[in-house]
Amino acid sequence: MKILYLLFAVFFLVAQSTEVADRGIFGTAVCLSRKGACFLFHCPLYTMRIGRCGLFWHCCRW
Repeated sequence: MKILYLLFAVFFLVAQSTEVADRGIFGTAVCLSRKGACFLFHCPLYTMRIGRCGLFWHCCRW
């Protein structure tokens, strides 16, 4: 049972060190500074993808 706590701690540290953990508010701020907007899953018609805002969010600009 003690190994479960150790595995949880290791999983938490790995999740914190990935790039996905840093994309939340920071990714949205970068997107807005590039004059873009964040959209879920894909960019709308007649927009261009210029980056990512989060795991499933794309930064798009007209």
